[in-house]
Amino acid sequence: MSEDIGRVDESSWFYRTFVKKRVTWGFVAGALFVLFAEPTRQSVFWGFWIALLGEAIRTWASGTIVKTKQLTTHGPYGLVRNPLYSGSFLIGLGVSIMGGRWWFVPLFLVAFVPVYRGLVRKEERVLLERYGDAFREYCRRVPRFVPRRLPGPGDRAPYDARRMWSKHKEWQAWLGLYAVTLYLLLRA
Repeated sequence: MSEDIGRVDESSWFYRTFVKKRVTWGFVAGALFVLFAEPTRQSVFWGFWIALLGEAIRTWASGTIVKTKQLTTHGPYGLVRNPLYSGSFLIGLGVSIMGGRWWFVPLFLVAFVPVYRGLVRKEERVLLERYGDAFREYCRRVPRFVPRRLPGPGDRAPYDARRMWSKHKEWQAWLGLYAVTLYLLLRA
């Protein structure tokens, strides 16, 4: 297990300003994105497929996880410990590419990586406190973000579309992805 599991200074300026307020900063970034985007049909095409893969991963993960009731280690959680964030990363990367400006991608990486690193560490601390050795063993077997293998038949897991749709409201992310794609296609 990684030495840095659960280590995060929640009182730091960075954590309070960016990690806790990541949704607000996301709206600010979205407004700037719309202002500076110069999409082409090609950038929208390639970025869309990356973002679509990310949303498919998020949909699979949000229909599998049972938050606060059990440690979910099957399905997408058997491939990576943070499939929701892995999916969000791919969505952000894809949308950055759709925007048609080369500097959107490095800017996205500079914003996403430290914010989600802090968030993941905090969540890992909570899971370690709640599940102890079971979580430690899970961390030994499963990487944080990048899978060591592709999904296979053994990665099937109980999936609840109602949980994905109603409780986790993943339909909002799908709607956002299609709205951004349509907007950028109309500007291309």
